[in-house]
Amino acid sequence: MKRAGKYAVLGLAAAAAVSVPRIAQAPEPVVALPPDRTEICVTGQDPHAHAGHADHADHSQARVRAGSRVAEPGSRVSPRVAEQVERELDRQEITGRLLRGTGDRKRIHVPVHFHVLHDGRKGKITKKAVNEQIKVLDAAYRGAAGGADAGINFYLKKITWTKNKGWFKQPRRYETAFKKKLRKGGDSTLNIYTAELGTELLGWASMPWDYRKSPKQDGVVVHHASLPGGKIKDYDLGYTAVHEVGHWLGLYHTFGRDYPERDGCAAGDLVGDTPSQKEPTNGCPENAPDSCPAWGRDPIHNFMDYGYDRCMTEFTEGQVERMRNAWERYRP
Repeated sequence: MKRAGKYAVLGLAAAAAVSVPRIAQAPEPVVALPPDRTEICVTGQDPHAHAGHADHADHSQARVRAGSRVAEPGSRVSPRVAEQVERELDRQEITGRLLRGTGDRKRIHVPVHFHVLHDGRKGKITKKAVNEQIKVLDAAYRGAAGGADAGINFYLKKITWTKNKGWFKQPRRYETAFKKKLRKGGDSTLNIYTAELGTELLGWASMPWDYRKSPKQDGVVVHHASLPGGKIKDYDLGYTAVHEVGHWLGLYHTFGRDYPERDGCAAGDLVGDTPSQKEPTNGCPENAPDSCPAWGRDPIHNFMDYGYDRCMTEFTEGQVERMRNAWERYRP
């Protein structure tokens, strides 16, 4: 997820902190019933392609704004789960190469259900804004701005607008409730939710291997003002969603799976061609630092770092292979 704070969640304040938004209080208990009358409007359009859960969601990855000092809820993947995932992905990579030629990469088409949570005029983003976000997402995963082409296409299936003040203003508290009500599709359907995430947190996402145990919690939550043309300075190009979807597809942060418990030099992101990076990038430095003894300068332009949107341009071939292996293993 993209970071502005200290969680695996995407945040808005200073990337030097961690990967989640600032919400320093302990998570509030989930309330099963929405606090206000809920109004849901739905619209759909034809797909297009060019060329058993816990009471409170485990925000396994998140993005925060630069300078944030929030800790992401559930930001760590336990060593046991991480080891199991890597074994499964290693087997998937071997199996995949046996079943297909190394150059035989079929494009993956992902339907997107987009859920706009709002409180009247607050947060009620337009259909045009949603379409722009889908375009940005799709372009990033085909390498339009640079880097590797993941061969993954995203197309808008349906948009819902839900008026509910509690859900919109306190998405962490009511995540289980609104996802249970709104989520559509199976393991290969991307559900994106927009809401008010406060002044530090930019977004969070579930990981693909969590779907089996908590299918209703699957999806991505992003700040409504982080969409293209949004009002969050330096995070207004739509790359928060790109970052969070990277987590949804199985990627860790470039600055390490266990940050801040362990820095990225010690933990890493388990992708061979992303240079080691000790801490998240703060802003958009003119020159990439070299923060770890291992090869390479910090990947400050990688979508899985925490830099400003204008600094993010690419995935690596190794990240693409990891995403595609995770897709075949967990989201076929």
